[in-house]
Amino acid sequence: MAQDPSSLNLGNQPFGKHLASEVDVPLVANETAFEKARGVNRVEIRSGFASARIGGLSGDVQKERLKVLKPVYDSEISFDFLKFAADGMSFVVASEMREKLESVLRGLGVEFEVKGDRAVLSVHAVNMRDEEGLVAKVVSQVIESGANIEHLGEMHDRLLMLMGESGAAKAKAMLLAAYPEAES
Repeated sequence: MAQDPSSLNLGNQPFGKHLASEVDVPLVANETAFEKARGVNRVEIRSGFASARIGGLSGDVQKERLKVLKPVYDSEISFDFLKFAADGMSFVVASEMREKLESVLRGLGVEFEVKGDRAVLSVHAVNMRDEEGLVAKVVSQVIESGANIEHLGEMHDRLLMLMGESGAAKAKAMLLAAYPEAES
């Protein structure tokens, strides 16, 4: 017969083992349990972005990229998702910086396109790289939803995809239906 853990004398010396019940030590709001289940556990959308694509750079493309990035930096325009292409680059800025960015790029005389109404769809899954095929499955599901993925980034616990806001909403709905245990 099992003994009641509260009646055990486990010692109170340094490094002594003490038991606590969840009643004695409740989880605080926003605190997570020790370990989350595998698989998709949260899908969220962060909106309010614009994506920029700079192309047509030639010659020493690395130096040409720096000639673009330096004035962007000097204009205090923060960007994310920097991706290099053979003839240029692309990145994401906050929507409120779109006009300022376009002005800087026009002044440089480079080929560019800036698209507004962009969102980042984040799909969270513990150790997603270790789950065979999970990243490919999620990306396939997002494509099936009709969303056009413009940028893709991944980490050990999440997949980040840049797309139009309406595509992100469709993709999120489809993923939440496919993974009903996931939070939004």
